[in-house]
Amino acid sequence: MYAVKKPDKVDPNERRLGKWLNCALSNEPLREPCVIDKLGNIFNKEALVEALLDAADGATFQCPITGLEFNGKYKFFALRNCGHVVSAKALKEVKSSACLVCHKEFVESDKMVINGSEEEMAALRERMEEEKSKLVKEKKKRGIDVVDGKKDCGKLEGNEKLENGKKLNNGGVKKFRATDVAPANATKE
Repeated sequence: MYAVKKPDKVDPNERRLGKWLNCALSNEPLREPCVIDKLGNIFNKEALVEALLDAADGATFQCPITGLEFNGKYKFFALRNCGHVVSAKALKEVKSSACLVCHKEFVESDKMVINGSEEEMAALRERMEEEKSKLVKEKKKRGIDVVDGKKDCGKLEGNEKLENGKKLNNGGVKKFRATDVAPANATKE
């Protein structure tokens, strides 16, 4: 009297045929272009792209460690050595000198605050200028002349002479041969 009605059984042949003729996502008839995933399911490309775009609407980024949303309420850092973005809370709670995502070592100067305050932006700007001047000093140390952050092409001013005492007749441009600037261990091959 109170028997539960059993659901209608689907013919296994119909189910098999439906997989070959219909999109696995929208269940609409297959039409070109079609795509197949790594599990062998067949999709209408248009239905798959629409589903992917719908899933991306309103997507919010979040810290992979704490799950805090990337919405301006919380402070986030980008780690320069590996590129991962994590919340300040995650870095504070898990005291580590390695990235919490990829475990690559970093130093304090690798942390860049994202959308920081004016003071934080000024500190980042100052650090950027220091790194730029350090790079210029290193290039000068290696014998590369740097003028206003650019390499000097070796032009001589006025009627200057080369080290060997010869005068230049080509407008003051010092020409180099590859052997003049080659490293000591380089071969001529």
